[in-house]
Amino acid sequence: MGESTSSISDRFSQYTLRWHGSKLTTTQYALFAIQMAVIILLSWLGAIATPVVGPGIGFLFWAYPFFVVFTLWWGFWGIFGAWLGSFVGSGLLTGLPVIPAMAFSIGDLVPALLIFLLYRGYLRKHGVDPLGRDILKSKKSAAWFAIWVMGITNIIGGLWGVWVLVLLGFVPASAYALGAGLWILGDAIVLLIAPFLSKYVTPVVERFGLINTGWVS
Repeated sequence: MGESTSSISDRFSQYTLRWHGSKLTTTQYALFAIQMAVIILLSWLGAIATPVVGPGIGFLFWAYPFFVVFTLWWGFWGIFGAWLGSFVGSGLLTGLPVIPAMAFSIGDLVPALLIFLLYRGYLRKHGVDPLGRDILKSKKSAAWFAIWVMGITNIIGGLWGVWVLVLLGFVPASAYALGAGLWILGDAIVLLIAPFLSKYVTPVVERFGLINTGWVS
């Protein structure tokens, strides 16, 4: 017989929504800084390589699958990296002024926050790996990833990001539906990378004790 949901969730009990977990090391701080730099670079490249209807919007936003995985690993630091990548990489570096870039970047901050809350909270307690290592082998985990990460949070980000640019005059109102639709579709496509990162890279990072068990440590 298969394992019960409670016995499976017990295996994940160290990964919680506690503010502090294990003590942070110098190596982890270095990794946090590196991942933020990577997300800024990928955000900028995604915005300029496949532009859609206005500044900051790229059809293939390569940063998304990486900041999803970094968020599952590092909580606050991954969420902050997602926001920073959007604010600097696809915001300031593509020509958006500071205030519009800050408003625009909420479109990545909120999805990352919601993903962390769901995986470290509800899903962990119901037998889904909070680090996403089982997305490719569990129908339950795959369904949650498709509905929540590729679907709901992605849609929230797309609708918000393009709406802000329309509101501030950087994108014509007539292009809102096209911009939001391409944002959501493109992000859903690149998010297919995340399950493979979770399956093959996460165990290595975990083996070296580099994953946060709480929000910040």
